[in-house]
Amino acid sequence: MKNLVVIPAFNEEHALPAVVEDLNRLPPNYDWLIVNDGSTDGTRATAERLARASHGHGHVVHLPMNCGIGVTVQTGYLFAAWKSGYEYVIQFDGDGQHDAGYVETLVDECRRRGLDLCIGSRFVDESADGFRSTAARRAGIRLFRVLIGSLTGAVVTDPTSGFRCAGPRAWASFAHRYPDDYPEPESLFWCVRNGLRVGEVGVRMRERQGGVSSIRRLRALYYMTKVSASILIDRMRAREYRG
Repeated sequence: MKNLVVIPAFNEEHALPAVVEDLNRLPPNYDWLIVNDGSTDGTRATAERLARASHGHGHVVHLPMNCGIGVTVQTGYLFAAWKSGYEYVIQFDGDGQHDAGYVETLVDECRRRGLDLCIGSRFVDESADGFRSTAARRAGIRLFRVLIGSLTGAVVTDPTSGFRCAGPRAWASFAHRYPDDYPEPESLFWCVRNGLRVGEVGVRMRERQGGVSSIRRLRALYYMTKVSASILIDRMRAREYRG
């Protein structure tokens, strides 16, 4: 079966060519999808050009306005459900931070361990080099690591990582229900709470090659407060997944 790499992109015209070139090293059973989140630069034209040159492996969806990362990634899961024939769906940032060399590692780990969600973690190997995010993001990572661990017992070192592989049970659920704002920790918690199997593998990340992070300065405080509250509220809900 094929696998799909979903690339959320907002104003990433300069980073996307290198991102797609990196992904083109993957075997032919991998397709990729750029979801253009209402970009105001040349992302639309760049994505279309890259898809035309992809020999059928590249696809593009344009959102009519900036909808945020949650809606953008969920669009990728909806595309996988509509297109059908995909086994795993991999989220891969459009800013150049992620290394396509780890995509198959994530997929293989899902298959080997029967995982529904595998996170690419910057912190599994503390001695490894690579970019480990800003100080504000690292504070959020520590908070969510402790919060999710205390509520579920799950040990996840990088709960905010946007480099992740979802198996069929997870991405089919995400296509119907996905957090619309800062979704990674919330969707991870949802999986653990509903009995889906979650794991991690170590990856090396780069600094972003283009665009601007949505989490900076005072917004980091809002991010940590909002996501923590969402997780605590979700903890009180009854189990929804019955697969």
